[in-house]
Amino acid sequence: MAITSACNELLTSSVLWTVALLAASVYLVQLVHTAFFSPLAQVPGPLLNKFSNLPLKYHVIRGQYHSYTSALHAKYGEIVRIGYNHVSLSNTSDARLVLATHAFLKGPMYEKGHLIEANTFSTIDPEENKIRRRQIGSAFAMHTMRAVEDTVVDAGANSLISVWDAEISKQGGAAKVNYFYSFHRMGYDVIGAIGFGESFNILKTGNTDVIDWMQDTVHLKSFRSLSPMLVKIPWLFSKLKHSHSQMVATTLGRVEMRKRLIKEAGAPPRVDVLQKFIDAEDPVTGDKLTLRQLQSEVALMLVAGTDTTSNTITYAIVHLLHNPSIYKRVTEEVRSTFPDSSQVISFEDAKAKLSYLSAVIYETMRINPSVSGMLPRSAPAKGATIQGYNIPHDTQICVSIAACHRNPHTWKNPDVFDPERFLGPDSAERVKDILVFSSGVRVCIGRNLAWLEIYTVLANILRKYDFSLPADAPYGPHRLGKSGAPVEIPAVSHIVTNPENPKDNCWAVVRPAMSA
Repeated sequence: MAITSACNELLTSSVLWTVALLAASVYLVQLVHTAFFSPLAQVPGPLLNKFSNLPLKYHVIRGQYHSYTSALHAKYGEIVRIGYNHVSLSNTSDARLVLATHAFLKGPMYEKGHLIEANTFSTIDPEENKIRRRQIGSAFAMHTMRAVEDTVVDAGANSLISVWDAEISKQGGAAKVNYFYSFHRMGYDVIGAIGFGESFNILKTGNTDVIDWMQDTVHLKSFRSLSPMLVKIPWLFSKLKHSHSQMVATTLGRVEMRKRLIKEAGAPPRVDVLQKFIDAEDPVTGDKLTLRQLQSEVALMLVAGTDTTSNTITYAIVHLLHNPSIYKRVTEEVRSTFPDSSQVISFEDAKAKLSYLSAVIYETMRINPSVSGMLPRSAPAKGATIQGYNIPHDTQICVSIAACHRNPHTWKNPDVFDPERFLGPDSAERVKDILVFSSGVRVCIGRNLAWLEIYTVLANILRKYDFSLPADAPYGPHRLGKSGAPVEIPAVSHIVTNPENPKDNCWAVVRPAMSA
């Protein structure tokens, strides 16, 4: 019996080892085939990336997807293999092809990253996305934004000016301010005002809890999309998970409070974006948002409606401080066009009459796109041909917005901040190559709010204040790179891209403008 048992154990062990070796052999064969014999084998890129997605994931986790892909495109060209089943594109025409229709579905990464429920940004199924856009599209339509413009200006530019004026008075005629945090606090106050009927009042109180919760949630979503199982480990990412739970509680609390007020009064207290979400109904199906869908859309509004816009305004100030001649020209335009500082510069007037400011904004979006993280699309069932390469089904096609915006075949001197690109008869064509709001059927639904806030804030503060760098500023026109342009402030991208260390690198001295 003992001999028989030992033989059985030996046989079982032998079978297990055989199965393991066969599985390893199959995996190795598949890996070698994918690396060297699949259609993707022809796409240029680093050798290690042919076998593994680990280098890509490493750079995504570090928040350096934008710089990593830009460097690879500079070395290998307009299409690069960035993983064993991932390619990256840096040609704007190719990018628009991929983004134009639902033929290239958003990749599985979006579904893996869900923290509450799929929202307008993360839905993969085209029909589901169409329904959601029909439900909430009117909340961000330009006619809706025009109707709330006074609220946006009051919670945005006017509140910011009030806070900075107080600081100037307190500090004796000029104030050293961290404009990154000022713009982000302002951004959340704007969303609070138009989305919930009341400002979060972060600008005046300085309480940044809600900002930290939102940014941590974005980071958690980014990590979850790469490795859902890793995020499920209880002791990992505890701070991010706590922030996410606080964010969920905040959004749920706002929704429940609004529904309670409606029940008590028999009518909504106001018609704002939150109310439009609650009332949203698909005109085709009659479907309304579920509670979880409502929470997810509110959370998306908080993140997409603040970080992206605030970072664009931040980088506009960075570039103006780093380029004194451009700063001089844009302020002269604003102040000569609108000399009466007692009158608020409206969105319509700013956009129609400040062509150089528009050029500055577009060039800021080109150099520092607010969203330049990894946003993959799946190749369609029949595959695709891009740059002459056969891209098989289910390959993840990543549009590197950062690389597209610095492609030397599209942009002359791509690393130089030059608003002149967006002036002149061909400026409308140049604008089409800006992908900061994506393109095609999945174009950013909140872009009208972003434009409204960016124009009204920049126009009014550039007229109101003179900006200068502190004497100890680590970056500026005094620190030039090899191209002769000012060295850029390091950036980090977890879907949304922002300065890596704003506590040190985003300070300015503001004082009342001499002509204001």
